[in-house]
Amino acid sequence: MTQTSFPPSDLWCSPGFHLVRVEADIVILDVGGDAYHCLPGAAATLEVGADGRITGPDPAILSGLVEAGIATAQAPACPRRPIPRAARELVSHPSSRPSEVVRAGWALALSTVAFRGRSLASLAAGDSACPDQDPVDEVCLARLVGAARAARPWVPFEGECLQRAFQLRRFLAGRGLAVDWIFGVRTWPFGAHCWLQAGDLVVGDRLDRVGRYTPIMRT
Repeated sequence: MTQTSFPPSDLWCSPGFHLVRVEADIVILDVGGDAYHCLPGAAATLEVGADGRITGPDPAILSGLVEAGIATAQAPACPRRPIPRAARELVSHPSSRPSEVVRAGWALALSTVAFRGRSLASLAAGDSACPDQDPVDEVCLARLVGAARAARPWVPFEGECLQRAFQLRRFLAGRGLAVDWIFGVRTWPFGAHCWLQAGDLVVGDRLDRVGRYTPIMRT
């Protein structure tokens, strides 16, 4: 008996959903639900593009994604931006000015207040299809990250990676430096982490640590 071969069909990640292949599995980030889900072995029947396109030969699986609200047949006006592979790590420099450290500490403290009680969707709100920013001034970036690092021990209520990345990104944005917020996942055992990047440059984190995770969302 000849096996029926279905032509590939294209879907797109629904707004608020991000999918990525991690070895043999497909991991789903539901931003609105603040939850991750794993489809074990699904990479054999689904392909997820860096632009958010979902392709697969099985109409039943694709229909299931649509019915669950995870995927849509409606192509976005602007496809999602590919996530640059982290290749370098920013070496922060201590601020030579105490006023810079004080300013960083004040900004981080205000960000702590802004962070509390907010959902992931609210924190990560942003247009992931926006054009890439111009390269940042890495010398200025290293100085500001150094000031933030020096101030952090004096900032109360330090949280996990989500809060730290939010605080640092907000501080840098206030100084005119735009960086991306990257969310990554791993499986078996499952784990999630987030960090900041400027192009392929890891900001405020370690390259060897973020390298353990597969990026799933950029905002």
